[in-house]
Amino acid sequence: MLQPEEKEKLEHGFAEAEASLFLEGLTPTPFGFSLKERILDGKISIEEAEDELCAHYIPAVSTIA
Repeated sequence: MLQPEEKEKLEHGFAEAEASLFLEGLTPTPFGFSLKERILDGKISIEEAEDELCAHYIPAVSTIA
């Protein structure tokens, strides 16, 4: 479980990142939202989320290249 201060810091960081995406006309994917919720719930770490992102998106990018 995340400490309240750590969770607040992460929530603020996610809010800034999402605002940046929205300003550019982009929206986080459902996959991205699910990772965010799992991080904020303390179920996975940032590092684990990064690993999942790579495992999810690198194969798709590899087929484009």
